[in-house]
Amino acid sequence: MKNVPFTKLLASTAILGATLFSTNALAIGTEAGTAIQNTATVSFTRNGSSDSEQASVSFKVDEIINVNVTAANASTNITNGDQNAAITYTVTNTGNGPEAFKLFESIGATNDLPLTAGDLTVYYIDTASSDGTFDPNNINETLYTGTDINILRDESITVYIVTDVPNAATLNSLTDLDLTVVSQTEANGIKAGESAFGTVIPGAGADSTNAIIAVDQGRDDATSELKVTTFDPSQSLEVLINKTILGSSALINGTATVTDQKIPGAMVTYFIKVTVQNDTATALAISDIIPANMTYIAESLRVQSAAGSTINTPTYKAPVLPAQTPATYSNFTALTDTNSDADNAETVPNTGTVTSINVALGDLAPGEYAILLDATVNN
Repeated sequence: MKNVPFTKLLASTAILGATLFSTNALAIGTEAGTAIQNTATVSFTRNGSSDSEQASVSFKVDEIINVNVTAANASTNITNGDQNAAITYTVTNTGNGPEAFKLFESIGATNDLPLTAGDLTVYYIDTASSDGTFDPNNINETLYTGTDINILRDESITVYIVTDVPNAATLNSLTDLDLTVVSQTEANGIKAGESAFGTVIPGAGADSTNAIIAVDQGRDDATSELKVTTFDPSQSLEVLINKTILGSSALINGTATVTDQKIPGAMVTYFIKVTVQNDTATALAISDIIPANMTYIAESLRVQSAAGSTINTPTYKAPVLPAQTPATYSNFTALTDTNSDADNAETVPNTGTVTSINVALGDLAPGEYAILLDATVNN
């Protein structure tokens, strides 16, 4: 037998240990659960005859829990208003046995776009079946719903964190997105996802072997950014307003004869429509000044909201004269003139001769919004 110096044995052991706990992207050694048997033989001569005896020992290879997460790119270029913008990650089981993992997506420290957690969706696919580009029409890209994903040793999945870029995102704004992948192995109250590097979980490995944590807390993560490198002005918020007269009605010289001419005493119906495009308009309010020589008709404010849709110009309906009762229009809701109530409509001033009206509609998604009001031509 060749004698090996003890110092060399220590060095070899150290190298083996370093290999065992390496965090590189390659699976670690022999598959967990593999049975290894070793038999020693002693040969001798007994009473002039050759003889031998044997002794055997066996064990199963324990499982190493390890995972590697990488982002395909440090930064992904986007344009404001992009739909289904995606950051690509690769998740590799670098342990020596099959492992169940959970995925956790989150927004990093920089969030200029900005995004919320609800804006993020996660999909995954076997890396062998992926071209590295997210395709919303690819039926093999599975929507992640929080269940465990089983990955065989030395196998990987491609993960996409997907979002729609806000239309109002400005040039060079960016948001960091983080993917964390956590082992779900646990036994006897010991969880890989909560355990320090080197922790042994008895009986939790493949084929009831022990499992040893080779990455702190049984997890790894990677961060990448979405960055607006092209700005499309046509995608930014735009608010349009249009005001028309639907029609007018008047009694001629106090008689029952009605005319549509705008003579003194005529009741004129105004239609004001606001169109919100591309992004949410915050704190939107419609105001209108009552013209000189006209008088606002009390309680004539009506409103219609069509988020994500359109509002057609309604067909004029004559009011009730001489009572000056405003007509009822389908899809329009009557508002009060009381400034302190919840409908957010008000007249200025709230008593006496009204000089203007204001309807506070709040934060409005893209769509169309309209009000009606009536005023008479002064006699």
